[in-house]
Amino acid sequence: MAWRGSVATVALAAASLLAARPARADGAFPDGQTILAPRNRPGEILLATNFGVVESTNGGGSWIWSCEQSVNSYARLYQLGPAPANRLFAIANSKLIFSDDRACTWQLAGGTLAATSVQDAFADPNDAGHLLAVGVQFNDGGPAYTVAESRDGGATFGAAIFTAQPGDLITGVEIATGDSNDVDLALSHGSLLAPALARTADGGATWQTIDLSPWLGFEQVRILAVDRGDPDRVYLRGLGPDGDVLAVYDAAAPAVAVPLTFSNGQMTAFVQTAAGALLAAGTSGGAPVLVRSDDGASFAPIAGAPPVLSLAERDGTLYAATDTNSVPFAQATSDDGGMTWTAGLRFAAIDAVAGCVATACQSDCQARAAQGQWPAAMCAAAPPPDPPADPPGDPPGDSPGDPTSGPPDAATVPPDAGQPPPVLHEDAGLVVDAAAVSAPVDAATLVDAGDVTSPRAPAGCSCGLAPGGRGAVAGLLWLLPALLRVPRRRRVD
Repeated sequence: MAWRGSVATVALAAASLLAARPARADGAFPDGQTILAPRNRPGEILLATNFGVVESTNGGGSWIWSCEQSVNSYARLYQLGPAPANRLFAIANSKLIFSDDRACTWQLAGGTLAATSVQDAFADPNDAGHLLAVGVQFNDGGPAYTVAESRDGGATFGAAIFTAQPGDLITGVEIATGDSNDVDLALSHGSLLAPALARTADGGATWQTIDLSPWLGFEQVRILAVDRGDPDRVYLRGLGPDGDVLAVYDAAAPAVAVPLTFSNGQMTAFVQTAAGALLAAGTSGGAPVLVRSDDGASFAPIAGAPPVLSLAERDGTLYAATDTNSVPFAQATSDDGGMTWTAGLRFAAIDAVAGCVATACQSDCQARAAQGQWPAAMCAAAPPPDPPADPPGDPPGDSPGDPTSGPPDAATVPPDAGQPPPVLHEDAGLVVDAAAVSAPVDAATLVDAGDVTSPRAPAGCSCGLAPGGRGAVAGLLWLLPALLRVPRRRRVD
């Protein structure tokens, strides 16, 4: 896409787009960002939104809200660290922050990270104390990117384990499941900012840089995930002028395959399940599309799926953050691999403000109630009690004392009677048909995304937008188109 005109002209055009819809309360349109489902807490679901964090501890039976506070205002890229702490991380105001009490209070990461603008971070799924963060400092020579390491859960960061070459951008970082020493970085590299991967198998002592441009041209890349079972297989999101692609780097070949394309569209979510299946969401023909692959080579569309912004999986159940601009619910679940979905949370049905922030969030809550986001009574409601803990010997997540009971009812799905039925939204009286394509998608059959009317960016990826470029004005011009693709992320938790 060619961008012409002054910075002011582009900024004015962006402002006119934002002004096309009425704002709520603090100016944000309420919507989900990232869905999180900690594996060691079967009833817990967290939905990070653009107005705070909404949490359920009983499988979606009830929900409480923690508003954005000064430390986590405009937070993004929410993720959970591994058990047992499940520390909650986010990036807000260009700083890495973390919470140990589910968004009641937040702390700033310190050490060497304090003096940098944080662009991305990744919590090691194998080690609760290990965290990597991408920082950038701006100087006369342009942006200087580094990757710093923490060994105390993000409280402090030490020296850089990777320093990008002058002019290079680091657009994502990921640690492989199973080996903390296997790290991948996504880069825009060299004078042409070609897509590249930097890889280490020894925790950063040595690095190998792989030029991806022979396969991807000069598209920017973000890391979606490192394969759960094969750390030499990396899933990437390519951002091209004609639409996003799913690219798969295989170090054994070495080669890059492109099994999925969203023509003139965007990928909005990606997840690899514990069983190995891949699901990706995006836009096609102006409508949402969800596709699935069991072999990583061919993808088939799923009819009737809601518009998905983020995906997570726990014990065979898929959790999705959904686009409330298109459907009346913000979260949905599937117990059959994504073939059918059950609507869950609606923002208007949040039960209460979290008790720990009841005072701090009152003014925000009342302002949102005045705008019709939820009933005013919610702001004064008592939070629902947490479910009792399972007695010793009971399976986690079932009814206490009942070893035969299953997961909470909120995760159930409609019965599958052959062809999966579309999701019916009872209050809207409509059927969401996400299948803009009817044939299985493989390397030769591309998803036609048509015209994208509501661009979204992916969850499930290390897709923090890299600021700057070669000079201040050039950097702003490079960044403004990307601002329409604000990133979201799912994390392995």
